[in-house]
Amino acid sequence: SALLRRLVGRLGCLGAALLVDDPSVGRLRVQAACFLVTGCLFVLCGFSFGQLSSGWLVTFYLASSFFGQLGPNATTFLIPAEIFPTEMRTLCHGICAASGKVGALVAAVLFNLLKRDVDLFLMCGYASFLACFITIWTIPETAGMDLLETDRKWRMTLE
Repeated sequence: SALLRRLVGRLGCLGAALLVDDPSVGRLRVQAACFLVTGCLFVLCGFSFGQLSSGWLVTFYLASSFFGQLGPNATTFLIPAEIFPTEMRTLCHGICAASGKVGALVAAVLFNLLKRDVDLFLMCGYASFLACFITIWTIPETAGMDLLETDRKWRMTLE
């Protein structure tokens, strides 16, 4: 039901609020781990689609919703707001947000072309694995980072 889905999503947001500022966990680990878990859940659904009961499919869907809210949904707003220097923060955050919208549009078009639910699960899983790799490879950890230090480094780079 929609109420259960919203409740699970809110629990993921609460978990994010508790974890992202913990220096032993941080934003980067939360985002990467949740992309990885979500990818595993989708791939599991894709490869087991014919054998899973509807109850298990719903359970895996709710788990993917929880981990999606816990990680990527929370961190994709936090990280861009912290990694760019003050002079460029709003512009760069806007570019990041626009990139996310373009990605959602591309996904919506591609999803519409898929003929089987299995393909949708697999595509979402593989996209999550790719996002995990990109997160680890390109994004700096921002938990506990001093935003004034970011500005200082930026000014040094410009000079």
